[in-house]
Amino acid sequence: MLQQTQVSTVRDYFIRWMERFPDVESLAKADEAEVFKYWQGLGYYSRARNILKTAKIVCERNNGFYPLRLQNDKAPAHAMLPQTRKELEALPGIGAYTAGAILSLAYHQREAILDGNLVRIFSRLYELDFLPTDDKKTADIYWGYAREVADSAKAYMHNEALMELGRTVCKTKSPLCEKCPLTKSCKAFADKRITDFPPTKKRTEKNWHGTVLVIESADEKILAVSGGQKFLDNQLSLPHFESPRGATVGIPAQAEEYINADDVESVHDCGTFRHNITVHKIECGILNIKLKVNAKRASSASKFATEWIEKAKAFETFANSFSLKALKKVF
Repeated sequence: MLQQTQVSTVRDYFIRWMERFPDVESLAKADEAEVFKYWQGLGYYSRARNILKTAKIVCERNNGFYPLRLQNDKAPAHAMLPQTRKELEALPGIGAYTAGAILSLAYHQREAILDGNLVRIFSRLYELDFLPTDDKKTADIYWGYAREVADSAKAYMHNEALMELGRTVCKTKSPLCEKCPLTKSCKAFADKRITDFPPTKKRTEKNWHGTVLVIESADEKILAVSGGQKFLDNQLSLPHFESPRGATVGIPAQAEEYINADDVESVHDCGTFRHNITVHKIECGILNIKLKVNAKRASSASKFATEWIEKAKAFETFANSFSLKALKKVF
């Protein structure tokens, strides 16, 4: 959850998640729709999808190939994640950083962690004017420093301490250098160049304009799509497509991929909403299309997988904030 997301944002989500999925087994038994529901608002849904995949893999391996039994022998064995970097990185969604975090913080192994906080600290300590994301050579330099920190029987404490130092003291903006225990070793502090490090990562934002369709049948059901949609592939969402600003009000040609124009009773322009997904700045117009036929009679030549959901349950059915923003504009 903390990947690309701040602690203050994650805290409440984490509590709700752990109440619903307290162990790997309970997560593995859930379906994707429920997992997305508890992830709703965090974005980057591929993270949630990978967590679910990994939970299922671990539990399918001989009912938890890596058994963990509590001290009480009568307690049931629980599925457990692997204890080697190679095995961990073979699981969906687990890369070098996450594998290191699991091995260090959970298993107390001498394994390195390299998150954004440590990158910032190392960049300032050694005046590194490049980022580990630039290429393999620069990544190896940062990981080298991280491994030095982890070369200790208490590597997990050192890793945790540096992550906390970066979060609370060696902050991106307004670092509290007067409170930092590393100032005597910090080259950037000595040269009064703290704000020059780490270098700014260039972020290219992409604008995207589209139209979202809220299609209602006569028996009060909403049309949903479960694949092939921009930004939300494999998630249950409202049908949407790219379109120019100020498009003519009426039934767009793209809408006829989902419904037959002869079934339409009315079309209402419900305004626009804005939404951000990764580097995309999205603005969408919303069309509320009401049909004069029931869902079963509504003909569709859609190339996408579609289904009709109860209008009364729409807000609890859609798990992505993109679709929910559109619904709130209509209802």
